[in-house]
Amino acid sequence: MKSNFNNLGNVLIRSDLNVPIVNGSITDDYRIYKSLEILEKINNDSKTITFSSHLGRPKKNNLDLTLEPVAKRMSEILENKVNFVNELYGKKVKESLKSSESKINVIENLRFNVGELSNNSEFAKNVTQPFDTYIFDAFGASHRKHASVVSFGKYLTSYQGPLMNKEIEQLNSLLSNDKTGYVVLLGGAKVSDKLNLIENLLPKVEHLLIGGGMCFTFYKSMGFEIGNSLLEPPFIAKAYELLNSEHGHKIILPTDFGVTELIESETREDLNIEDFKNNHIGIDIGPNTVSLFSKILLSSKNIFWNGPMGIFEIDNFSKGTKEITEIIAKASAYTCIGGGDSVSAINKFSHTQYFNHISTGGGASLEYLEGKKLPGVNIYNSLII
Repeated sequence: MKSNFNNLGNVLIRSDLNVPIVNGSITDDYRIYKSLEILEKINNDSKTITFSSHLGRPKKNNLDLTLEPVAKRMSEILENKVNFVNELYGKKVKESLKSSESKINVIENLRFNVGELSNNSEFAKNVTQPFDTYIFDAFGASHRKHASVVSFGKYLTSYQGPLMNKEIEQLNSLLSNDKTGYVVLLGGAKVSDKLNLIENLLPKVEHLLIGGGMCFTFYKSMGFEIGNSLLEPPFIAKAYELLNSEHGHKIILPTDFGVTELIESETREDLNIEDFKNNHIGIDIGPNTVSLFSKILLSSKNIFWNGPMGIFEIDNFSKGTKEITEIIAKASAYTCIGGGDSVSAINKFSHTQYFNHISTGGGASLEYLEGKKLPGVNIYNSLII
């Protein structure tokens, strides 16, 4: 369903401003830029605009997780003042809606109040009370049954925002893909996070490439020596089942790896999986695997990528992730990036402009692609300007 409107009044937006902050400085502001895109659509139709979000997992009012640095960064991006209000409801919030300094506000971290996580109705009423319109535009939080996701909209005229709509549209196109040349590349540490995703996507893809620490559980299921590499024993049987399923032949694992005996040493050598010893730790994909993955990726028509190929934060362990990032960036295929550490890799080794769609979702993207119904998806009418 779609709705049109003339005057939104005082607008409360639930955005995903959960950005990494180190020593008070934001190290990746991609989600802030994406959240601000809505201003082009609603600025002229609103009296005031107030952004709300969570940040991290605070224990009570952990000031290290305040949204004040986010408000400051917004001011810098917009080259205009953004008011920060260090509370979630009450007198200060109401006063900010009457401020002549700026019509744009940011309220404090939603998770500073336990009512957010517990989906408390009184908390939802208190936060939404001074506003006229609610826009849910936080795909990255849509898999959580929290107050701002499922309850704020009960008390105001409410809409699903444009960033939400775009995320859903992009992911639906992946789920309904019936074309040849559809390649999924998965990496990261935990296979447990992605087994359901693999099972759901395998019938729909031509190839499913697996790198990162998660691939060692698959190799262990086939009886290979993996040394001290990352392993999740409870999921060995499921990995074996997937490899031997009807579509298991589509799974392509690395053939060689960068290995070390001690991560802290930051030393590496490249060797084939058959040459692993019991003291080896796999920390990256090797050059032969990069070449193998490259041929598949460059000949594909659609690419979905989620997760790094190794411990890319350490330079000597980052070669595989760096080269794969650069390969996907120059691919002629339509590229969709599943958020999380993949975005960090892009920011480190390439630029977001070389990718067709970069999800702000992370965990929400994966759950949606698993086929799960997310609590915050399509519960409000779409915002149309």
